Amino acid sequence: MDTPQKITVLGAGRWGSLLAWLYHKYGRQVVLWNINDEFLQEWQTTRRNKYLAMPGGVEITSDLEKALKFSEVIFISIRLQNFRVLCRQLQHHQFKNKTVILAMKGLELTTGKRPSEILEEFFGKDVRIGFLAGPGHPQEISQDIPTCMTVSAKEKSDLNKMVELCQTPLTKIYPNADLLGVEVGAAVKNVIGIAGGVLDALDVPSIKSYLIARGPVEVGRLIEKMGGNFQTAFSLAHLGDYMATAFSYYSRSHQAGEMIVREKKILESAEGVPTAKTVKMLMDQYDLDMPICLAVYQIVHEQKDPKSIVKVLFDRPVEHE
Repeated sequence: MDTPQKITVLGAGRWGSLLAWLYHKYGRQVVLWNINDEFLQEWQTTRRNKYLAMPGGVEITSDLEKALKFSEVIFISIRLQNFRVLCRQLQHHQFKNKTVILAMKGLELTTGKRPSEILEEFFGKDVRIGFLAGPGHPQEISQDIPTCMTVSAKEKSDLNKMVELCQTPLTKIYPNADLLGVEVGAAVKNVIGIAGGVLDALDVPSIKSYLIARGPVEVGRLIEKMGGNFQTAFSLAHLGDYMATAFSYYSRSHQAGEMIVREKKILESAEGVPTAKTVKMLMDQYDLDMPICLAVYQIVHEQKDPKSIVKVLFDRPVEHE
């Protein structure tokens, strides 16, 4: 099947605007939608943000019906905690038979649900669901710096199509059949990102080697308990994304960790902040020991001294590698 030449992107934030720019760059017709707020009005007026200038060929609109009618392929890139509200809006429009690529990361704070579960709750099998994850910064991709990412799909028969939809000369896409593991790994890497920011701000960056070695182990255990593949925690969706979170100053979650130490403030817009609370709920539900994620939860949501993360990691009982 030929790659569709039209796509719609819902969400004009950093990642959504990057996707609109990226797919237009490689020959597709693109409509970029956002709710009608000051943020959208600034986009429509200046057609640029800190990272890129949006080509004139990309239509920017707040008309949801128009955006949905434009294409059968919909990329959604909004904050996960707002996704349920958007799904309610989508119910009032023709949304059946769409191919939906979820380009967002997180777990719903109140339910612990993954993005695909929320979408399926509203639309069942009436839409084809894919999920795009893995390392990538708008600051770099917009400068023609390539990256490798992963995509998964609700139905394994759709996986090759999802790869085709997401692939460009700047984004090498690898398929992964474990949708649950990809979604969970992509969400929890932002919690690890906060830990990376804390350790950098405490001036002990070498301890981030612990995050690389042990972070995927505890996340893999969570994925496995939830019904996914333990090894997915070592894929591009989780461990592969550490360079864009735990080791990158571009990451909001990394910035959140730094801010907690240096400014005693919580960066609420960082994806890892609500995800840490959801992961704590899942830890309790599945009776799991996840020391890194627990330490982040305690620092962010219980105002524990950030230096406690170092003590927690060093006080752990020694396990064979």
